[in-house]
Amino acid sequence: MKNGKGLKKLIRGALREDIGKGDITFDVLFEEDFTVTAILVAKEEAVLCGLDVFREVFLCLSENCSFSFGFKDGDMLPSNVTVGKIKCSLKTMMAAERTALNFLQRLSGIATETRRFVERAGRLNVYDTRKTTPLFRDLEKYAVKTGGGINHRFGLYDMVLIKDNHIYAAMQYNRESDRAKAISEIVGKAKSKVKGRYMVEVEVENFREAREAFIAGADIIMFDNADVAELKKFVEFLGPERKKIEIEWSGNVTLKNVGGIKNLPVDRVSVGALTHSAGSVDFSLKLKG
Repeated sequence: MKNGKGLKKLIRGALREDIGKGDITFDVLFEEDFTVTAILVAKEEAVLCGLDVFREVFLCLSENCSFSFGFKDGDMLPSNVTVGKIKCSLKTMMAAERTALNFLQRLSGIATETRRFVERAGRLNVYDTRKTTPLFRDLEKYAVKTGGGINHRFGLYDMVLIKDNHIYAAMQYNRESDRAKAISEIVGKAKSKVKGRYMVEVEVENFREAREAFIAGADIIMFDNADVAELKKFVEFLGPERKKIEIEWSGNVTLKNVGGIKNLPVDRVSVGALTHSAGSVDFSLKLKG
């Protein structure tokens, strides 16, 4: 998750977006502030994620807030359960409510969707992607981990991942018409330059491309929207060398088909839907006497 300063900056920006010049409704209804208590309710079954962020939204507005939660991040919540209580001034409650819930419902939605994929993927490791909401990547990848998934690279800076556009550009740059040969050349170049400091992964479409990537020294080979027959041909080619390479399956992976993918001879599956298509979990914050 984001470090303290980064998280607070994000939250303050979100609060400014919502509060703007002030809470007009509160100002016209109440002449003075007073202390209230509210309960946080999960209205559907879900994996809880984002409690620290939820709490921090309130604390960014006032240090005079107290919290009592009966659950923690990663817990599976039954529907219509009280997650905890919040005590603070009414003005703080009204100003923090929507922003706090927005963070919580989004992160819990990602964690819940990830848990569903992990359960259906069986032995396969489920990885996320960079298909995240701008500036929310750290939080969304934290939610994936909370749901039992694994984080792929965080950005362009922590891994070599040679994708389709890199291959196409390299073919143009080197005036190479053979895609498999181009893959061999650029994987070899990458391995030579990074000298073990970074993993090198390459996206392939068929057996021949995978073979060239393996021979050139790729650490991970990703079959993206590929033919299963091409994957099986590659694994047969590897034989006893299979343990030297990690194979990833990617492209249009859904809850409906991931159960079948777990039967393929691959080690991991990457799923953009964990972050770009996860729904939000329904939470409510209700004042109580």
